[in-house]
Order: sequence, then structure tokens, then C-alpha cells
Amino acid sequence: MTPIKRIKNYLFLLVFVCGQIFSSACFNSNQNQNSENTNQPTFEIPAPNINLAKPLEISQKPEDVALAKKISEIIDKSEFANARWGIFAVSLKDGRVLVAKDAQKLFTPASAQKLLTSVVALDNLGADFRWKTSVFSSKNIENGMLEGDLILYGQGAPDLSGEGIENLANQLQQKGLKRVKGAIIGDESYFKGDNLGDGWAWNELQWYYGAEASALSVNRNEADLKLQDGKPKISTDFVQVSGEVKQAQDVEAIGVKRELGANKVHVWGEGKSLDVRVAVENPALWSAKLLKDALTKKGIIIEGEAKSADWKTENKPNAEGFSELASVKSQTLGEIVRKMNKDSINLYAELILRTLGKKFGETAPDENPKMQKLRGDDSAGTSVVKKWLTDNNIANDEVKIHDGSGLSRLNFVTPESLGRALVAIAQLKNAEVFRNSLPISGTDGTLRGRLGNVSGRILGKTGSIMYVNALAGYAKRNDETLAFVVFCNNETRKSDSSGVIDAIAASLIQ
Repeated sequence: MTPIKRIKNYLFLLVFVCGQIFSSACFNSNQNQNSENTNQPTFEIPAPNINLAKPLEISQKPEDVALAKKISEIIDKSEFANARWGIFAVSLKDGRVLVAKDAQKLFTPASAQKLLTSVVALDNLGADFRWKTSVFSSKNIENGMLEGDLILYGQGAPDLSGEGIENLANQLQQKGLKRVKGAIIGDESYFKGDNLGDGWAWNELQWYYGAEASALSVNRNEADLKLQDGKPKISTDFVQVSGEVKQAQDVEAIGVKRELGANKVHVWGEGKSLDVRVAVENPALWSAKLLKDALTKKGIIIEGEAKSADWKTENKPNAEGFSELASVKSQTLGEIVRKMNKDSINLYAELILRTLGKKFGETAPDENPKMQKLRGDDSAGTSVVKKWLTDNNIANDEVKIHDGSGLSRLNFVTPESLGRALVAIAQLKNAEVFRNSLPISGTDGTLRGRLGNVSGRILGKTGSIMYVNALAGYAKRNDETLAFVVFCNNETRKSDSSGVIDAIAASLIQ
């Protein structure tokens, strides 16, 4: 998912720009900078006393029946009347269901999927969980010399950055390192399985929201691509760029294509403004190169090359029994979940999912016994999420989960199951952490520019992939709080259904 709808071609993205339209949030590399607001309006989510083991009953109160009718009218009078709509709203005060429109039918949730990933991670790992990234070697530093390789070993940290790599280099320098006789190996073998989500469209993979989920990820596995005097410029020399953009005569049209499986980007067309983020292939190798460069700048001689290794690499280095020479820890899971949900960061969700699979996969058997023996941590992670939903009386086996972020087209969730999950998390100890991770209407994150008419009264996770829009979270009335879910699938109009979704969400309050 991206914060707003993306327009794609099968072979490349062709961006049409008139005036300043190209600066839309879909490709704004600075869209995340303002998500942290220390003076945010918010509201408490009361801990509901709702038994999810029992069916939730649809309210027959006149005002609730009238609300359901009003929402149906909003949809029927919109240009999206022929799309598939699924809506569910339940009161946390008494458990009555105010609205249930196809609430038990299956829908593609888009990035609302991140709510499930968040809930299961917070309940299993705890809000204070942190990831660790280490530098190992089979040899010790002696008289400034290291005879072996340096192994940069990732364990899934979502927020490792160039600053973190610099921190590791400083620690190695402080230990007296002056020369490495071997190579710098970026080791992503901690996770077994696929780095890309099951069911992701191949033409999503070149963009930042389709970045691969490597156990050794760095700088969100993305690079900034801009224009300078008609020439494409990118923020890292790890990615090669080519092409030229001519001055626009009338309508700006700029094409960008990154080759599949390669860090080669070509730019062409006509225009003057470009500001996009592309995914970086092989982030483990990129991390190793960054560490090598950081050490070299400190005057430390590296005789070998930067390399990478994964779970399929033969004779790969084994960190077990090696000496740990340096390490950094990530922010807490609570902080990572906050950033993930505020700005809808797919990479964070995918790394969280694989961490769940790595740590708890054995407790969540696969539907297929053969797959149990073959599956990777990505698939195991989806089984952990599905088991949690079943164990907590939230969903049955009809719900299908294939990734952690919602970018997959193979995810199928019912509005009621996601609504039940919102009820369940409000009953858990990390409810406040979860609440604080959600965008606030008219205030921050992906709801900064939406629902200003009910500013501060809706906490919700947005979702948007091609032909799909969603919003799910909590709505604060004067006398009660509602958990709600709105799915719109098969929307094929040129415009975006988010305006209708916002009208539905606002009606829950007004």
C-alpha cells in the first residue's frame, strides 16, 4: 500500500504532470517527516467487556438502523455504487453492532492488514522488543589486525540506517581495528524464505513500497531519485541511473523503470520535476558496502570486497561461536509499529511478520504438513497471525493472510474479523501503544489531510492499492467509542473512493 492511490503501467510508471501536480504525496520522499506530532489530539479507547466467543448481534435500535440506512444511501448516491463495499461498526461500550454491510464476506484489505500484524506482534513480542544488528568475526583483533572476514549480521531490524552503520564502524575503530585481511560480508541468512511478499505484483517491486524484506535491511531499502538539469540523480552510488529528461513543451510525462533483479534505473520523457523513491535490490550487499566505506573513511584498510550471503548461500559464515565485535539495537517494537502505521511503511510490516515466523513459527502449524517442513519465516509468520486470530475468536480458516503489509492481492479478510481484532487489542495490555500508532483524523500520518471535519475524533489505518481502498480504526462519539472497518474493493473509477469512505466514517460520529 501507499498513502494514496498509485497509477502504474505494466512495464513502467508514467507520471503525467500539469504544473505542480507531480508533487503529490504518492511520490513525495519527504512525506514521513511530519508524522511525529507531540501535541496530537487523541482520545482514550475504553477496555471493552465483550465476549468474542459469542456472536455479536446487530442492533435494532432506531438510531442504529437509521445510521445503517444513511451509510447505504451515501454509497448508493456516490459514483462508487457498483464497487464492493464491506462495513462493520461495533460499540466498545455494549458490544452492539451498529452497521454490518457484507461484514462476513471476504475483502482485500490493502494496508489495513497492518493492523493485524501490529496486534499479533505487540501481543507476542511485547512493546519493548528490540532487534539487534551485530558485527562478528571468527578471529580477534590483534595489534590492529583482523585476519578473517567481518560479518555484518542482521536479525530483521526495520530501522537500521547509515547512522547505525557508522556507529558500528566507530565501535570497531575504538577496539583498535586498523586492517581487515578478509572481506566485509553482509549476512541476511537469519530469515529463511522469500524477501518479497506472496502475491505481490511484479511491477510494484521497483518502488519503495515494494522493497524486499531482508534480515539485513538499511535505510528502508530505498533511494531518492530526482532531476538536476534534466539528468537523473540518485541518493546512493549503489544504484546506477541512466537517461535524460527533455524540457516539457506542454504536458509533463516522465517515465521511471528499475530493472527487475538489478540496481539499474532508467529515466526518460519530458518534464522538469521528479521526486520519487525506488527500491534498492540486495540491501545486504548495500549494507556491507556502507560498512566498508565507513571503515575506509576512518583510515581502516579493507583488503577484501563487500559481499552478501543469505540462507541459500553455500558455505556461508556461521555467526554461532564467532566473536561479537560490535552491535546496535533498534528502536522498540512499539516505536516501530507507530512509524509503520502512521506512515504505512510496508517494509516494517514485512520484517515484523518474518520475526514472528522466526520466533513463533513452531507453535503455528501449516495447513499443509509438507509445507510445514519447507516453509520460510515469511509463510510461518502468516500462520502465527492466523493462529492468533483463531485462538482469540476473531476469525476462522476462511480468512487468508499472505503478507504483513497488505500489498498482496492474495489477502482476504472480513470486515467483522478485522473489527473483532480491534475489539481484542483494546482488551490487551499494549492497547495504548497500539492506539498511539494510529493516524489521527485531520492531524497526522496518512490521515493528516483527511477527515478534518471530525479532526481528532477518528483513529484509523488507511489502506490503498489499485482498485482497493480501506479505513479501519476507532471513532469517538460523545457517549461511546466505536471500532469500525470500511472496505471498498473493485473501485475502477478514475477518482478515488477515499472521499466516500471519509463520509461514512464521519457519519459514525455525526
